[in-house]
Amino acid sequence: QPGETAVFSCAIGGKIASLCASAGIGPGQGSLTYRFGRRGAIELTHPASPTPPDQAFSTAVIGDAGFAGDIVRFSRGETRYTLYSIIVKGQGERDGIRVSRGGHKLADLKCKDFALGGDAWKLLYSAKLPKAEPASLD
Repeated sequence: QPGETAVFSCAIGGKIASLCASAGIGPGQGSLTYRFGRRGAIELTHPASPTPPDQAFSTAVIGDAGFAGDIVRFSRGETRYTLYSIIVKGQGERDGIRVSRGGHKLADLKCKDFALGGDAWKLLYSAKLPKAEPASLD
């Protein structure tokens, strides 16, 4: 949308998943919006109405011996969406969205290309989002 910066945006099976930040995003101010669908035919928007970013999203740095990266998470009812950008040892970067409900993975939607915009996580860090629990892909 005009006036927004794409923090995370990628093609997934002919559709686009994007997380966009408004100008002036910060603790309790500005906006962060996730959209999924085709241009002109958005299937999911979160949050549905203007909400401070720290009340609609959480974030974490994740990793273990085999991978490291960042996640942004939000929930719609019982369904949890985790946007991730990770580097897997020996395999390179992987970006995507994991969808789960009740601790069970429903989908792992992999991005076709690199999903992050310039200074992407810097914008998220400036919003001071709460820590995602659990701090993992699941």
